Amino acid sequence: MGTIYMKWWVYGTLIGLLLLLNNRCKLEENNLFDTYVEFPSAPQCEGRAITARSEDGSCNDLDQPAMGRAGMRMGRNVPLESTYPDLENLMNPNPRDISRELLTRDNGIQEVPFLNYLVVAWIQFQIHDWFNHRFDDAAPPHQVPLRGDDPLPNAGDTMLITKNLPDPQLSSEAGRPPAYANTETAWWDLSQLYGSSANKNAEVRSFVDGKLKLTPDDRLPVDPSKGVSNTGFNENWWLGLDIFHTLFTYEHNAVATMLKSHYPDWSDQEIYDHARLITSAVQAKIHTIDWTPAILDNNILKRAMNANWEGFFPSDFHTGNGAISGLMGGPTELHGVPFSLTEEFTAVYRMHPLLRDDFEVRDHNSHQLLETLTLDEISFANATNVMDNHSLADLFYSFGHMHPGSLTLNNYPNLLMNFPVDGGQHIDLGAVDIVRDRERGVPRYNEFRRLIHLNPINDFTDLTPDTELAERLREVYNDDVEALDLMIGSFAEGYRPPGYGFGETSFQVFILMASRRLHADRFFTEYYNDETYTPQGMAWIENTRINDLLLRHMPELASALEGVGNAFFPWDEERSF
Repeated sequence: MGTIYMKWWVYGTLIGLLLLLNNRCKLEENNLFDTYVEFPSAPQCEGRAITARSEDGSCNDLDQPAMGRAGMRMGRNVPLESTYPDLENLMNPNPRDISRELLTRDNGIQEVPFLNYLVVAWIQFQIHDWFNHRFDDAAPPHQVPLRGDDPLPNAGDTMLITKNLPDPQLSSEAGRPPAYANTETAWWDLSQLYGSSANKNAEVRSFVDGKLKLTPDDRLPVDPSKGVSNTGFNENWWLGLDIFHTLFTYEHNAVATMLKSHYPDWSDQEIYDHARLITSAVQAKIHTIDWTPAILDNNILKRAMNANWEGFFPSDFHTGNGAISGLMGGPTELHGVPFSLTEEFTAVYRMHPLLRDDFEVRDHNSHQLLETLTLDEISFANATNVMDNHSLADLFYSFGHMHPGSLTLNNYPNLLMNFPVDGGQHIDLGAVDIVRDRERGVPRYNEFRRLIHLNPINDFTDLTPDTELAERLREVYNDDVEALDLMIGSFAEGYRPPGYGFGETSFQVFILMASRRLHADRFFTEYYNDETYTPQGMAWIENTRINDLLLRHMPELASALEGVGNAFFPWDEERSF
């Protein structure tokens, strides 16, 4: 293995866990940065805001009510002085040339054999809960030069990319690097289902017995302006999102029904608030102890994620040390910096190579192939058609029997590299991903590694044992390792811990932010108790994993999941977890 990478897993479980814990503590101390000079004030919290999640994310922190609210700025994991965008080199090397040479899926999809396609749908479902940037439609767009042989069917010699809209600076912030607002709540609160504003929240609620809206045939209502399901966040829509939004709407309503049976005198609002708390915690638990140990299929990591949730020694007391007694139900910890999600966290979740170019729909009883669809045919309004034509059980079964693409170079979905947008133009979303990191001042690969306490590479051969790939990287980046973009370098990492679906650089940010999402949220810390959630709600969370969630709402999948301990693993092989 390359000598620049850490090898925490070779020392056995105990030492490996201690090394990961030490690494996280170092990152918590040194790699959390607020982008405000003056943190915004907000009205004081009272009444319902004390015990329920608010629609816009305000009042999670009772001392800083604006913290994590929709519209607040993204934070940083690297010092602010390292986040000025290098505008002179925004197009150097050319993002489209990089994408054509290093992202294009020339020889078919490279698959991950130990995962199924639900992994992909789940992570986009999560990302829509966490962050979204505003765009500046009034500003002149970025212009990416196109070579004469470029296959994009654009009129002219440039590809146009709308700029991000920086958050307005105060007079005291003059000369500081730009910061960008998050349109969504930063909390792990299922805002993709419930919305990040009071208006959107009202659209999705039935206002009867605390439930969310469903049509008479148990479908999500359709947003007439887009032709896709009307839910809290329905941008960049495709079939994978549709099935998980539908499933979690079912889950919320099932929780509401349970609460109504135990607390018949509660109002619609009381039932809704408690159902949201419980369902949000179910989501966080599944991501922490099911999804993450699947895509990072390593026994030490699995133990570390279980420790995040319940500690090494689960108990009813908390020592204050999350590694011992778990983060859930313990004290809230901000590490001296107001909570936000960060631009660097956004950058390492660029995972488009996970997407396939095709989708096979199968019957969950017979395994018979019903039809094969392209990515385009299951995206945007087309997803509604697929939901109309197939049962939810058949669709989940189909996802369970396909593999995602691997997070490597030359594995970007074909549709996304020639993507139609308004005005008859086409854009390459791989090139857009590169421009976004540069525009937002995310340091390039080598400097990024230095700033998050990892060793930089000295040569492209340090990245990968594939010498041909290393030479192609050298050619595209003009033999300059310091010019290597973060996403490209991360995809190129050929030296990874055993069972890992992504490499060390992305994992380093994950170590920090996966814990912080729980540790900073009072509804996962000191308010995670019977009084806030109800005893029945706490039991519901305790007894729900991904398999339980699926079988609660699709019991007909029981035989398909028999022997599959974690539903994010392939459903055609028995596997304990």
